[in-house]
Amino acid sequence: MTETEKYYQCRLRKGSTETTGWIEARGAHVGKSVELLPSKELWGVVEVGNMMPKTMLKEHQLMHRGSLPSVEGMGR
Repeated sequence: MTETEKYYQCRLRKGSTETTGWIEARGAHVGKSVELLPSKELWGVVEVGNMMPKTMLKEHQLMHRGSLPSVEGMGR
């Protein structure tokens, strides 16, 4: 399984606000920053949790539509 096929559930922080989202493996590292879509604001990764393959994540998101924010790893 390639890095673009793996997503990790991560705890994200921006200031005093925290949220949880699924991040592509390349951005799922404590200390990195990712863009939270659709706002494109930068959030810091503070904790990396479970991994889920991209295919399973898509199914999960369809079942729980709207329950998780979308993120894009930026590796900053």
